[in-house]
Amino acid sequence: MSIREAVQETRVRLQWQVMDALIAVKERLPVDFTALSNRFGYALIVPGVALVSFLAVGMGLLAWYSVLTYDSIDIFVYQYTLENWQRLVETTAFHSVFVRTVTYSAAVTVGCVALSIPYAYLIVRTERALFRNFLLFGLFVPFFSGVIIRVYGWLIILGKDGLLNWGLGALGLGRVDIIGTPVAVFVGLLQYLLPFAVLLVTPAIASIDADLERAAKNCGATQWETFRHVVLPLARPGITAATIVVFTISMANFSIPDLLGGGTNAFVANFIFNKIFDTLNYPFAAVLSLVLVAVASLFVLGVFKIYGTGTLGMEVEDA
Repeated sequence: MSIREAVQETRVRLQWQVMDALIAVKERLPVDFTALSNRFGYALIVPGVALVSFLAVGMGLLAWYSVLTYDSIDIFVYQYTLENWQRLVETTAFHSVFVRTVTYSAAVTVGCVALSIPYAYLIVRTERALFRNFLLFGLFVPFFSGVIIRVYGWLIILGKDGLLNWGLGALGLGRVDIIGTPVAVFVGLLQYLLPFAVLLVTPAIASIDADLERAAKNCGATQWETFRHVVLPLARPGITAATIVVFTISMANFSIPDLLGGGTNAFVANFIFNKIFDTLNYPFAAVLSLVLVAVASLFVLGVFKIYGTGTLGMEVEDA
């Protein structure tokens, strides 16, 4: 036996002796390590529970602020009132803002989900590595820049002297004013939220066995029929998750409606910002915040009730 083999054999023997010693110590300790290991998973959710607890505290503070009396000098005084809620109910202008926010968010959600499904399908099913890399490149590049940079990019493209009007002028087609219109807000939100939708839909489509599509085609189904009756139903968990994420992020968006909307297509978040930083009306801003969270939460609960939690949750089957 060579010196190297002897050293290796000695090292293995020592490792086994150490493991045996550790096992012996474990058996003598009055601790049930099996039960402890089973509870270890619960410890992993402690940070999440702590974060949710902080959010719950924040929502509680907002509820408290919403019933305080606003004062232009002291910001608010500790006198409870329902005037803030009454103002929201009686002022139709705020109703229009909420309707606009929900309508735009719903339209953007439909657009993002509709575009993300074929995009994700091409990423998963294409056999061309170059084309797949091109799609992935286009998907992840927007994440390298912040939302403000992207908005200013759209201002350069869609502005009065932007690239779009320059191209239309070169073709003799006149000029168009898009900034300050719903179209500009829709395009900005669509471009911002589409990658989120694709990232959520792609795993759902990737989990679909390609043999199911081949079987459908062998039974006489066309490409569209296979996509409609096989791919879409099986990809529903990802579509559900994309719908929830896109809608909730769009509802709370601030910068895109503010910059591309031109001040005439503001969302609820813009009004909250103005109430806090322009008039320092914290109580009414708290009312708007609570209603915004309530509307988004009701939408999420409705989707969960109808379609389940999608890829955002996990359903446990009974044994």
